[in-house]
Amino acid sequence: MVMEAKLTFAAAALIAATSAMGQAQWQVTKITEASGRENWACEPSVAVDPLGSSVYLGNVLNQLHRNKRNGAPDAWELNYALQSSLGVYGDPILAHDYQGRIYYLHLADPSGQGRAGESWLDRIVIQWSDNQGKTWSDGAGIGHNPPKDQDKEGIAIDPGNGILHVSWTEFDQYGRTEPEFRSRIRFSQSYDRGETWSPALTVSHKEGNCIDDDLTPEGAIPVIDPLGGVAVVWAYNDTIWMNRSDDDGALNWMPSDRPIARQIGGWSQEIPALGRANGMPMSFFAPNGDWHLIYGEQDANRSWVTHAKSVDHGENWSTPSRLPVPDSIRHHFMPWFALDASSGALHVLAYGQTDSLATQAWVHRSDDAGATWQATALSTAFTPTAKKFFGDYSGITTRNGQVHAVWTEQREGINQLFYGRFADPAQDDARGKKPSKKSRKAP
Repeated sequence: MVMEAKLTFAAAALIAATSAMGQAQWQVTKITEASGRENWACEPSVAVDPLGSSVYLGNVLNQLHRNKRNGAPDAWELNYALQSSLGVYGDPILAHDYQGRIYYLHLADPSGQGRAGESWLDRIVIQWSDNQGKTWSDGAGIGHNPPKDQDKEGIAIDPGNGILHVSWTEFDQYGRTEPEFRSRIRFSQSYDRGETWSPALTVSHKEGNCIDDDLTPEGAIPVIDPLGGVAVVWAYNDTIWMNRSDDDGALNWMPSDRPIARQIGGWSQEIPALGRANGMPMSFFAPNGDWHLIYGEQDANRSWVTHAKSVDHGENWSTPSRLPVPDSIRHHFMPWFALDASSGALHVLAYGQTDSLATQAWVHRSDDAGATWQATALSTAFTPTAKKFFGDYSGITTRNGQVHAVWTEQREGINQLFYGRFADPAQDDARGKKPSKKSRKAP
C-alpha cells in the first residue's frame, strides 16, 4: 500500500542568524506549532540525505516536514500527516540511507484507539519513501510480541552494507506497577532496507520495571563500529549500559551487560516547570575509531550534560567531563548528539534553564574530541508552562560540515517547533524550485 503525500507549503519565517566561522552561520526557522490531535509540535527528529540536499523533520504525533534545498527558510513543505494501517502513535525517529531511502520509525496503534485499544504499542513501525517523501509505504512491523508493548526505538544504518539496526524497550505491559511486570532491551535488523526484520533478540540481561522511570531500561540506540560490529547503549538504575555484537548483531552478543558509566540522578530527570525530562545516552564512533558518549545527569541542585569516550571500542572509558555552560544556567538537560563523519566534530543540542526559568536551546561543538567545547544559544529564551506536555527529546544531525537541529519551545503553554542549520546559505541548491505560495491544507 502506498500513500500520496498532500504537502502544505508555509513561508518559513527566519527568526535569527548568528555569524560563525567562514561563510557558515546559524539560521533559525519556526516550523510549526501545536494544533489539533495530530500535531503536538514536540519530540522532533531530523534526517538529511547524505548524498543530496533534502532535509526532513518529524514530530509527534505523526507529522512530517521536508525541504529540498538544504533547509533554506523559504523552501519548507510542512505538516504532512503520515498514515499507516499499523497506526502512527508518536516517538518519531527519522533516518536516511545512502541509496536514497528516507525512513520514519514510530510507535504502533493498529486499532486507532490509542491507550484504550489492546493493540496499542504492539510493535515498532518503520515506513519509508523512495521519492523524497512524496509517497510512503504502509510500513513494516518490528518486534511484534503480543501482549507485550514496544516503545522508545532507536536506529543505526551501516553505511558500508546498508543493514538497518533497531533497538527499543519491551514492556510486559506499559505503566504497570506490580513487580511481576518487567521490561528489557530488544534488537532486530533488516537486510532488505526495512521490508523484513529478523526475530527480535533480548540484548539486556538485567530486567527493569514497567513504570517508565529510572528503574526501567530505556534509551536504547544502536551504534555502528567502523571496524566492524554493532553495539547498543541504554540507561538503567543510575548506570549507562551496553552490549555488543561483533557479527553485526546477527546472532552473538556479549554474555552479560557491561556498565560503562555511572549516571548521577538516573535518566529520568525533574526540571522546574517542565516536569520530567530525559537524560538518556547517545553515542557515535568517530572515523578514527574513538567511541563518544553523551548523557544527562542531575543532583538536588543542578543538571548537566556529560561526555566520555573510549579509544578501545568500549573496553575502557575516560573520566566523564561536563559540557561547559554559562554560570547563569542551573539546569543543562535533554541532550541529543551527532558526530560529523567528515571531520570527527561533535555536536550536542541541549536546553539551558536559569533560576528564573528562562529556558533556551543551546548547541555545543567540539573539534578536539571533547577536550574543549564552544556553545551557541539558538533562538530566544522561553518560559515553559507547568504541567504542559513538552516532550522527551530533540534532534540534531550533520552532513559534511553542516549541522541541522530541531527542538521544541513552549510559550503560554503552546509548543512551537524550531529548526536551525549551521551552513553556508550561498550553497543552497539553487536548482530546487520554490513551492507555490498557494497552500493546500494537510489531511
